[in-house]
Amino acid sequence: MNRLPSCARRSPGFTLTELAVVLVVVALVLGGLLSPLATQMDVRMTAETRKDLADIKEALLGFAVINGRFPCPADATIASGVAGAGLEAAHDAGGDCPNGSGVVPWVTLGVRETDAWGQRYSYRVTPAFAQRVSPPRNAAFDLSTPGTLDVRSAAVGGTMVAGGLPVVFVSHGGNGRGGYNREGAQLPIGEVPDEIDNQLTNAGTAMANTIFVSQARNPGSGFDDEVAWVPRAILVSRMIGVGKLP
Repeated sequence: MNRLPSCARRSPGFTLTELAVVLVVVALVLGGLLSPLATQMDVRMTAETRKDLADIKEALLGFAVINGRFPCPADATIASGVAGAGLEAAHDAGGDCPNGSGVVPWVTLGVRETDAWGQRYSYRVTPAFAQRVSPPRNAAFDLSTPGTLDVRSAAVGGTMVAGGLPVVFVSHGGNGRGGYNREGAQLPIGEVPDEIDNQLTNAGTAMANTIFVSQARNPGSGFDDEVAWVPRAILVSRMIGVGKLP
């Protein structure tokens, strides 16, 4: 009778060194996949937000055509689902908006509340373009009413991108700095001067000045805001077309 060997054959398997090599390879492969995926996600979310901005622009023009003015800003600090959230603020006794700055009144306009990253769109309007309209007037403004908002390529020393605007609205991008979320809370403002000019101050009721900054997105600079506006000429043309002006 044959006797079994005294030692069983060792089962083939990974040594610790081989396992470490495999883990390194897997990490490299996943890293190579995740980077393009993150880029694709950013591209998709940016495109989605730009479409929202275009929708807001058309909604604002439609509101002006019907009402003869732009809506007052909504209160940035009211949480979603709470009474008054997303509604334009009521005019004061003098027919003016209580604040010239806030967030886009998404309920009033029928647009999305937030950008693709979950922050509300900041909104500022030249006061004369949002005053209450009283008969016999058809519009809050006339052909000579100037817009007071400017968009430049940088906060300091930038060139003019668009001037004399009646209204400007902003997505605070993927970093969200200075934006208001659905809970009505403002994210930290950060330290990028060009973004700070686009952010709300004074509990969401004002802005640092009448200048906004719009530039190509640059990850190295930290700037990723998306800025949009309604040119005065387009507004006036629409108003003339429906008989609200002159």
